[in-house]
Amino acid sequence: MKTNKAGLPHLWLSLPLAGLVAVAAGAGLFWPPAYARETPIWAAEGQGGDAVNLLVIVPILLVSALRAHRGSVSAWLVWMGTLIFLLYNFIVYAMAVHFNALFLVYCGVLGFSFYALVGSLPSLSPSEIASSYGARAPVKTMAAALFLIAFVFAAQWLKEIIPALLSGQAPKSVTDASLLTSPVHVLDLAIVLPGFVITAIMLLRRKAVAFILAPALMVFSILMTVAVAGMIGALILKGLATDYVVAGVFVAAAAGFSVLLARYLRA
Repeated sequence: MKTNKAGLPHLWLSLPLAGLVAVAAGAGLFWPPAYARETPIWAAEGQGGDAVNLLVIVPILLVSALRAHRGSVSAWLVWMGTLIFLLYNFIVYAMAVHFNALFLVYCGVLGFSFYALVGSLPSLSPSEIASSYGARAPVKTMAAALFLIAFVFAAQWLKEIIPALLSGQAPKSVTDASLLTSPVHVLDLAIVLPGFVITAIMLLRRKAVAFILAPALMVFSILMTVAVAGMIGALILKGLATDYVVAGVFVAAAAGFSVLLARYLRA
């Protein structure tokens, strides 16, 4: 199955997008003023995320765009998931990193990611993609994984937020980063995690659009777990954390999700 040529021009936005991501990541890693006004924990997490952006996200973005341009629907879905990750990630950069010389770079990544994603949507036919999956496609397993991700992260954030609300204090993650509020909490609880649940339900009902959303969200989940592992690794390297087990859990989760995604796309 080939993609509709109408969305192909938007794949070229991957080139300036990858360049801007590389600039932001390189500056975060090697230019001290990038995080000069952040707390040590928030700066370390930012650098861990930058390392993942430079070494993992940029290559995946470019390779998936190239293969999608050649007609691979699977690569197109991976590319879309990577754009969702960049949208999410750079909302956090733009809103939760003190104003600095990279501000327009952060805005550029947001803009290119958004318009590449939205502009490419007409190139995929949900009904055609849904009908291409065979009976052996792990639809129930994929839906269960999406439910699990939504439940685990919602429970984790609410475990932190509800006691803070009852005590009248800000959550520890907010005070550690010296933020007004956590953009991660906002994005996850308001948009991302409900989206996982809705997609899982639609997938179980075999709604056509879910066959596009589910793999894209799974790509997002894989990249996010890798990014979190990178952040924890950066905290450990800087002596701000010692829990290697948590980093290992995220790496194992990324590997498991990758196997599931591969099975799903092969079907």
